[in-house]
This record gives sequence, C-alpha cells and structure tokens, in this order.
Amino acid sequence: MTRIEVKTQLGDDVVSREHGQKMRILLENALEQGSAPVIVDFSGMQITSVSFFDESFGALAKYGEDLLAGKIRLEEIDPFDLALVRDIISSRAREAKRKLNRQAPRS
Repeated sequence: MTRIEVKTQLGDDVVSREHGQKMRILLENALEQGSAPVIVDFSGMQITSVSFFDESFGALAKYGEDLLAGKIRLEEIDPFDLALVRDIISSRAREAKRKLNRQAPRS
C-alpha cells in the first residue's frame, strides 16, 4: 500500500494539468508496483480543478471505471472534489469504451 499526501508531495496550490501529471505519475508508479490500494490523502485541501483531476484521475480511466472501488482510495477529500473526480473518471471510461467499439472489427 502506498500513501500519497497531496499537500506534502505536490504543494498547497494544486490546480494545473502539470500538477495533475505529477499526481498521475505517482499513482501509475504505485499501481505498477502492485501497491493497491493507493491512498491519496487530500487533508487540508480543496482543489476544485477540472484540469488537475482530469489529468491525474481521468487519464487513469484505462484501469476501469471501478478505479476508486479498489485500486485507489481517496481520503479527506472535499465532497465537491469527490463528485468531480467520479464524474471525470466515469466520462473518460465511457469515452474509452466508445473508442474501442468503433475500432472493433465488424462481422
């Protein structure tokens, strides 16, 4: 199990895609090492940035829409931020499924 403390590891001002990319890399590294669940601690923070959440968690939708069910656990996250993360993951997962369906060979 890996613990990522957002404020400690990324700083107080976490809003950009660049910050999201740093978070995504931390998450991917932990998941590749088999450290599930990865705990992401948002203590003392409110992000409310679509850019950050899309780049960090939305890009991980390739791991499935159940990303937050077993692979990643979010702690001390603001309720609005949690709703935003869930919506972004769901949207990205649906988008990935549509792409796969369009690429599937037709009989």
